[in-house]
Amino acid sequence: MNSSNSSTPQSSPEETPWNPCPRSPLGVQVFFAMEVVNIVFGLPMNARTVWLIGLSSHAVQASEVFTLNMALLECVYISFSFLRPLNYYSINSASLFAVNLFFHGLLNAGRPLFQACVCVERYVGVVHPVIYLRYNCVRTRLLALPLVWGLMLVFCVCNVQKLDYAFPILILLVLLLQGFCCIRILQVLRQPSPGKEQVDPTKKRAFITVLVLQVMMVLNYLPMVLTVPLRGQISRHAYMCQLIPASLSFSVFGSFIQPLMYLMRRGTLRCGVQC
Repeated sequence: MNSSNSSTPQSSPEETPWNPCPRSPLGVQVFFAMEVVNIVFGLPMNARTVWLIGLSSHAVQASEVFTLNMALLECVYISFSFLRPLNYYSINSASLFAVNLFFHGLLNAGRPLFQACVCVERYVGVVHPVIYLRYNCVRTRLLALPLVWGLMLVFCVCNVQKLDYAFPILILLVLLLQGFCCIRILQVLRQPSPGKEQVDPTKKRAFITVLVLQVMMVLNYLPMVLTVPLRGQISRHAYMCQLIPASLSFSVFGSFIQPLMYLMRRGTLRCGVQC
């Protein structure tokens, strides 16, 4: 009997406060697979966007400020994404786990906030064109950047401290804001300007931009919001090791959408294909 007890395997990894899922469940594997997709598609497009805006011969335009910051944010997150599987499968460091939480909080807060800035920018341009023309300068955007980055750092700390309700509240607020902007722009588009039978193409592009960002917000972050009410309703292991990683994989995906829209607007993708 003693020999049978001693034959029980002792080499299986144990759960820790910073890693409750040491046995690589399916949810964790899906998350890391989406990280790979993010590296393959997201990093080149975001790096190309930063290159075109930051190193172009002309000065940065007002409409490019938020796009540039979002692309920089995505590049920073993707550049450090290799640390997550490396720490999970090899290093097993609690400090590195906290660093990974910080950068993931940076993405989960930064992308919605910058997308919200872009939506508000398009909303003001279509619904309040006089105000938009008055404040359509780089300086106005630069004044908003410290607030956005400050909020991002606050949510990063919340993520490290594992305050689970911080991000769902942020996501819901941004979804409501984007939905309002989308509806108001659509209402304006349904009322053509006096003397014009067709819709202004600039306003139409603004609506498409806001609509795409709204759809991406729903796909990226609604699964994360829907997991919160399930906490306590299912087992802790299923919640932490299957549901949470699977929902986070949706938030990782889609980093290439905003730079793709910018590159298509600049015509660089079409040029690259023709060349």
